[in-house]
Amino acid sequence: MKVLIIKPSSLGDVVHALRVVAQVKFSQPDATIDWVIKKELKGIVEASGLVDSFHLFERGEGMWNYLRLASHLRKKSYDYVLDLQGLLRSAFLAKIAKGIRKLGRADGREGSPLFYESIGEKDRRKDIHAIERMLPFLEELEIHDFNKNLKLEFPGSTLKRIEKNTSFQSNYLLIFPESRRSEKIWPFFTQLATELQSSVLPHVVIAGNDSSPQFDGCIDLRGKVELNELPALIRNAKVIVSNDSAPLHLASALDKPLVALFGPTNPSMYGPYPPNSDKSRVFYAKSGNLEAISVGEVQEQIMKFCGSGENEVGS
Repeated sequence: MKVLIIKPSSLGDVVHALRVVAQVKFSQPDATIDWVIKKELKGIVEASGLVDSFHLFERGEGMWNYLRLASHLRKKSYDYVLDLQGLLRSAFLAKIAKGIRKLGRADGREGSPLFYESIGEKDRRKDIHAIERMLPFLEELEIHDFNKNLKLEFPGSTLKRIEKNTSFQSNYLLIFPESRRSEKIWPFFTQLATELQSSVLPHVVIAGNDSSPQFDGCIDLRGKVELNELPALIRNAKVIVSNDSAPLHLASALDKPLVALFGPTNPSMYGPYPPNSDKSRVFYAKSGNLEAISVGEVQEQIMKFCGSGENEVGS
C-alpha cells in the first residue's frame, strides 16, 4: 500500500495526524507513507519513524514553489491520497496528485471537499475530538482493528546534544508555559515553578521559545531544544505541565503523566487523548478565565503523579 498524507501544519494538528497515520504502518508494516509537510515541521514527522519520504510545503515562498510541489507530486503514484488539512491549498494538491482514491476531510474549509471524496463528520461545531474526526480514514483504508490509545514512540528523537550541556538526565518536572494565543496561557507558571523546586522533583525544566518571564532556579531550555529533540525531552520527564499547545499533544501521544490547563478551548475537542486516560488530568476553566485554576490544585495533581505523598516525591 502506498499512501500520501497531505498535512503541512500546524504542529499540534500534525501530531494528531501522526497518531492516526501510525496505525497504517502498524497494521501494514510494508506500507509506504509519504508526507507533505511544512519545512519547519519536518523534524517532528521524521522523528516519528513512520514516514518514508517528504514533500516540503514552503508556505509564503510564492506560487512558483507551490506549483513545483504540485508537479513533483504528479511524478509518483499512490493507492490513497489523504488530505488531512482540509483547506483549498491542500485539496488542490490532493486533486493533482496521482492516486487511486483521494480522500479528505468532510469538514474542510474554503470549498476543499469539492476536490476529494469527503470522509467523516462535516459539522465543525460538533463536539468531537480532533483525533476522532480522522479515525474514519482508517476504515476507508480497511484498517478496523487498531490500538485505541494511538500511542507514538518517536524512535528518531534523542537528547544527545542537550545532555552535553546539562546536569540532568531524567526525573524532572517539565513545564511548557507558552501558547500562540495569549488567552490560553495560565498566569501562575512562575509561582508554580518556585513552589515545586524544593518539594517535588530534583529539577524543574522550562521549555519553549519565549524567553520571558524569568524562572529563577529552574533549568531553562527555552530556545535551546530542536523540534526533533522535543519528544525525547518529554519522554524523559516525570510529569509534564502545559497549556493547550503542541507539547501537550506530544505528551499525550507519548502517554506521559500530563497536567493540562484549558480555558477558552474545549478539552473534549482538543484535550489529551484518549479523554479517559489515567495518565492525564485536565483542569478546565469553563468561564475561559484561566485564573480560576489555582496553583494549589495543580501542585496537588503533580504530587499525585509523582507519588502518594510529599515525603515520597523525588525519592
